[in-house]
Amino acid sequence: MVSSKPISGSLPINREEIEEILTKQICESIGAILISFDESTITLGAMNPVYSEVKKISEKLKEKFNLKIEVNTISAEEFEKWFNVDSNKKSFTEKDTLNKIDNSIIEKKDFEDPQTKLKEQSNTTVENKKSDELNPQKNEQKPKTILNELIEKSKLETDDVFEFDFFEDEDEEEEEENSEIIEDSELLATNDPVVSAVGSILSACGRLKASDIHVEPMEDKMRIRYRIDGVLKEIYSLPKGKSKAISSRLKVMSKLDIAEKRLPQDGRIRCSINKEISDFRVSTLPGKWGEKIVLRSLQSDTSMLDLQKLITYKNELNQVREMGASPYGIFIVVGPTGSGKSTTLFSILNERNTPDVNISTVEDPVEYTLNGVHQVQVIREKGLDFSRALRSLMRQDPDIILVGETRDKETAQTAMEAALTGHMVFTTLHANDTATAITRLAEMGCPPYLVGSSVIGVMAQRLIRKVCVNCCETVKADPDKHLSYINHGVNEFRVAKVIDLKDNDYNSQNICKVCNGTGYKGRLGIYEVMKVNDSIRELIMKSSTADVIREHSYKNGVKSLLMYGMDLVRDKLTTIDEVERVCLLEEETDDN
Repeated sequence: MVSSKPISGSLPINREEIEEILTKQICESIGAILISFDESTITLGAMNPVYSEVKKISEKLKEKFNLKIEVNTISAEEFEKWFNVDSNKKSFTEKDTLNKIDNSIIEKKDFEDPQTKLKEQSNTTVENKKSDELNPQKNEQKPKTILNELIEKSKLETDDVFEFDFFEDEDEEEEEENSEIIEDSELLATNDPVVSAVGSILSACGRLKASDIHVEPMEDKMRIRYRIDGVLKEIYSLPKGKSKAISSRLKVMSKLDIAEKRLPQDGRIRCSINKEISDFRVSTLPGKWGEKIVLRSLQSDTSMLDLQKLITYKNELNQVREMGASPYGIFIVVGPTGSGKSTTLFSILNERNTPDVNISTVEDPVEYTLNGVHQVQVIREKGLDFSRALRSLMRQDPDIILVGETRDKETAQTAMEAALTGHMVFTTLHANDTATAITRLAEMGCPPYLVGSSVIGVMAQRLIRKVCVNCCETVKADPDKHLSYINHGVNEFRVAKVIDLKDNDYNSQNICKVCNGTGYKGRLGIYEVMKVNDSIRELIMKSSTADVIREHSYKNGVKSLLMYGMDLVRDKLTTIDEVERVCLLEEETDDN
């Protein structure tokens, strides 16, 4: 039941009532704490990433209920110390918080007999109504305020449901979208060591050109590692006592539940670093010494989306372009995580992205943004997975469809049916090489006739590091030691000069300024491209094994990953150690 007494002036709210409204669960969910309370002022504390949101709540309360609320900035350590975390706490949203505050104030504003006040208010309402009828201009001149709307809503019958939206601004969605970007001033704050540390960790990712950041709590420290050119390197080491504060800061920035520390969570950080927008996909995983957090840097730079920059040799480049330009069929790219599959596919899309072509993608997450391409983000918790999104795209009159990953039978069959009905489909698959990709589809339950009639080509790829030409050494192949290299046409090869970061020579003047002593600078792709011709299609229809398909493709001119890598070694673009790191040497027996 909502009381009919108008709200005016300050409300007689005591500390117990405030604590009942702003419970620990609610405060923790919005990243705020209740610092102090007296008869005139309520003081809240908020961390930098949510300071503006909490400040917005306070301003709304001041405006609508004449409550004086102050918001102070607190550190992540202060926030962490404030709560005794209970894993079974209920999670609240910002809207839930506002509704609870609203309802609690309305329920607690009456301190006399409600029936007596209802009669008084009814008499007042009748008199006001008569006055309004005698003076019709009164209603017209009455200002339309939020407070008046709230009073009008309080005159409803007792059985009516009271609903009131705190945020009525038309630009709410736009403001929320803009507020998602964490600015430099919040990211690199100097007054809070935890905030500054997290800002340095994120900003170093772009400076080091790293693809991933690993934040790992250990028994005696917190280790910060970066994946640079495909190899993990420890860059920072933080005290163990700061690990919880660092984790809480990252989870707040990712809009994750900081109270939940026993289950994995996924989030996203969008921040401004050196006036450039950087996106990170965040994944948390509980462990023995705390939560490990891995951040994947999502590249938004489309300047690298050029097949000619990715594929070194013209034969493979022409084959990929030929299959990518096909009007229908499925082109599959396979490889491990972080091997550049998305970059390759978007490079193909970039070449075909013209106004007369309708291109749609389904991704998880959206890594590159192409103008003129409709991109769909998978939201599994809402039921929008790859298969459902793909079915919906079929009703959008597409010409080209990109499916970020084919991981189940339903998605695979839907993609094949799309290919058979005149659409070009690009997708990725978990497999080691081109032949294994074909048999992988059969293992999903796809009929051989459907695979053979829809798949037009498969490409496997890996990424290897380029040798630093500034400090490398050239060595001649020794027939006694390097016979297999000579059989691949490698008579001379380069050796990387690697300096141990813990070695005393690290600080010497002789360290290479180009690669910083790592021996490598940049990365190259190695590719195995198999075009499905009539002979391979016949083997697919017969449900042949991967070994049979692989042997047949190699005899018909398909260059294996190892052979492609050895060509790069022969051209002195990389080292044999790098090729051996990502390729199976057993392929030598198949190639000879």
